[in-house]
Amino acid sequence: MGPSVDWALRTSNRVRRALIRLERATLRLEQPVGKAVGTPRLNPLYHTGTISVFLFAIVVATGIYVTFFFQYGFEASYEAVTNLEANFVGRVIRGIHRYASMALVVTSLLHGWRMLFQDRFRGARWVAWVTGAVMMLFVWVIGVTGYWLIWDRRSQALNDLLHRTIGGSTRGLDFLLDNILTPVAKTGWPFILLLFFIHAGLSIGVGALLYYHLKRLNRPLLFPPRYWMTTIGVGIAVVALVWPAGMLDPADLHRVSGTFPLDPFFLFLLPPGLRLSPGVVWGAFVVVVGGLTALPWILRRPPLPPIVVDAERCTGCTLCVADCPYGALEMIPNDHGPHRQLAKLVDDRCVSCGICIGSCPVEALTLGDVPAEELWDETRRLAQTGPSPRIVFTCERHAEFTGGSFLGEFVADGEEPVHVVPVTCLGMVHPDLIAAAMDSGAGEVQVLGCPPSDCANREGNTWTQARIDRTRVPRLKKPYLDAVRSDWVPPTEFTRSLTDPGRQPVADPCERPAASKLVRVGALVALATVLSIAASMIPFAAQGSDDAFVTIALDHQGGAPIDGFDFPPAIEHGTASHLVVDVDGDRVVDRTYDLVDIDGAPRSLAYERIEVTPGDHTLAVGLFDRRDQAEPLRLFDGPISLEGGEVFPLSYSDSRIGSRADVGKSLFFETTLGHNSGCRVCHSLVPGKVVVGPSLDGVATRAASRVPGMSAEDYLRQSIVDPGAYVVDGFPDAMLRNFDELLTDQEIDDLVAFLLTLE
Repeated sequence: MGPSVDWALRTSNRVRRALIRLERATLRLEQPVGKAVGTPRLNPLYHTGTISVFLFAIVVATGIYVTFFFQYGFEASYEAVTNLEANFVGRVIRGIHRYASMALVVTSLLHGWRMLFQDRFRGARWVAWVTGAVMMLFVWVIGVTGYWLIWDRRSQALNDLLHRTIGGSTRGLDFLLDNILTPVAKTGWPFILLLFFIHAGLSIGVGALLYYHLKRLNRPLLFPPRYWMTTIGVGIAVVALVWPAGMLDPADLHRVSGTFPLDPFFLFLLPPGLRLSPGVVWGAFVVVVGGLTALPWILRRPPLPPIVVDAERCTGCTLCVADCPYGALEMIPNDHGPHRQLAKLVDDRCVSCGICIGSCPVEALTLGDVPAEELWDETRRLAQTGPSPRIVFTCERHAEFTGGSFLGEFVADGEEPVHVVPVTCLGMVHPDLIAAAMDSGAGEVQVLGCPPSDCANREGNTWTQARIDRTRVPRLKKPYLDAVRSDWVPPTEFTRSLTDPGRQPVADPCERPAASKLVRVGALVALATVLSIAASMIPFAAQGSDDAFVTIALDHQGGAPIDGFDFPPAIEHGTASHLVVDVDGDRVVDRTYDLVDIDGAPRSLAYERIEVTPGDHTLAVGLFDRRDQAEPLRLFDGPISLEGGEVFPLSYSDSRIGSRADVGKSLFFETTLGHNSGCRVCHSLVPGKVVVGPSLDGVATRAASRVPGMSAEDYLRQSIVDPGAYVVDGFPDAMLRNFDELLTDQEIDDLVAFLLTLE
């Protein structure tokens, strides 16, 4: 295929040949996009990496705004988002947050796909590939938790999937029982807060990974050209204004989640009807993600020869260090030569692109053991073949796309012969090589390479065009300017550019296009946005949308008293719990649940979801939980009537004997006023520190003598349930009056127990 490069090594690998076929198929599918925008410079597919970073910045900025108005708790979260949606500014910002997130998934996947078929993931590029794959996983989890935080019908479907996934494990079921499946008297703020920490923490993680993703690059580009940022930013804002994200109905444990828009960008792991085995679903997902992350080692190729520095020739000019896109060269002191510095290879960064060869004025760099002079000799020989031939330098990517059909051949084009010379990257072509071709008899030289922002080696096309334009050293000599034509086109345009050279000469992706040309870009963005929104509104029917269910949640220590029942406690005779459930006289559950040690107590955890036909039924739930028990304890026995999509939830947990200060401390530090105690919002535990009410440091001591004849415990309880009965001098009577409604009697007992520890 050409001199100065070991082409057999670069193309003989089966994986490489498969990637070439993949690129051919993909680029042909991309052709309509190129035709729609009219010029390769405006093709959004070439900017997917920087567009992804820009979209992530939008998502973070709008997410911070939404966080200012967010509250933690099942009802509190839904109400907070509802209030945000009711406000014009909040509605638009939330819509931008939603749609930018969807676009981020699309552009990230496209970016990864382009890196794959361009073979930009193996060798020294493995760090960028692995961090990119992990970032993609993080973005997906961020999106899923974002939907989960709203606590609507989508959240309910995610809850079902979580239960099916981890419900089989003891700790998993313990988590579900405590946080989701039995939230009858709970606000749910710990679970929502956990989701928020995952949501926000992984966003920070993406930022950290992005640093390592770009760390090994010289001159990394964070954002796309300004015209792209303007077009995309305005486009997303308009869409958010016209199509608000909207709200679904809140999650309801008494009903199945029903039908809702799926949003396949994030919720694709919700299988139809939620009937697939979670082991199959998650197993396949883990295999795919793990396989993609490990792709650089799964699809290994023979090591390409790295750049070799000839210390005898190197003059220490630093041009190679400046031009290398990957920081694979550095200058070191030269203690044994006439020049002060010497170029040195950074072994684990070289991708064998050859760009540095095009910047070296003394041919001191070669790819492996193949001498650079061979490229010059072959070019001069071809320039002397025929009358005034045209010499075409093209990159490896374009040469491989054609299957080598043009390479090393004489192509008739009227009276002008054409010879194609392949190089690894057009950045490998030194301006003096162009001059040598002209001096040897070439009538014209054409450089034919990748479009702006789509160079397989990042900057080869940009540096070559800059050298031809004499804006970057080494510069093309002035006498040869009129004899050079450049075309920066996708490989699908290779043949056309050979027959009609000089059609696409611009390689600067940041050059501002005419406003008229941006109209096509805006139309393309609008079409992509509409299609994305349509995809996110695909109706999805959750499991049993037309069926009815009975759910039974049990968290029980054998023989312990159960909340709401008068069964005599007999803990010393307790055993593992055994549930029996009859529906219309038929036994549907007859199962013993193993005892597990959780928080120092042997407990049985159970969750059963029983599908029944809509209509009237008789339901009987019995429990065996102690030795020598002849008859089950009747937890439920009576008629039920269920409609399609309705759930009849039953939840059983042990009554606590006595109050617990540690539980009261947790209640004290909850911060969602109107949904739980929220004491810390108005009261400090620091001596003398006043927030709204007085500091509670030492309150147990003061409470004992605050009201004559009233114990400290009674005074503290009165202060919670009837705060106006006694108001401390100098402080407003501003305490909420509904804590006896917000908190259960047990929670009030726990809160008082904690306050009594503050002596």
